Amino acid sequence: MASDPSKARVGRQANSDLLAWGLTKEDICDKIVEWIDAGERVKPTTLHSYSDFKGEPAYEMKPRIKNMLFYLKVALVELGEPDEYMLLMSTHPDH
Repeated sequence: MASDPSKARVGRQANSDLLAWGLTKEDICDKIVEWIDAGERVKPTTLHSYSDFKGEPAYEMKPRIKNMLFYLKVALVELGEPDEYMLLMSTHPDH
């Protein structure tokens, strides 16, 4: 889904992150595709702090963006359905 930014939505926190760092969802989607194509680790996790998605799977990645290590968290929503999308949940420098 990251290869088609029209299938990506930006969550509230991720939107703040993008604005703070001068990034777009297209920038993040490009980095996700690069990360996966390079065979880097995509860590599965379970969502705990997002009430609409509590208990649902999500995925974490730590690509380099703007010469910094960033923490990305995404969820795949309505997977297999016609209106499936990738939700960008976190897009900030890794602490």
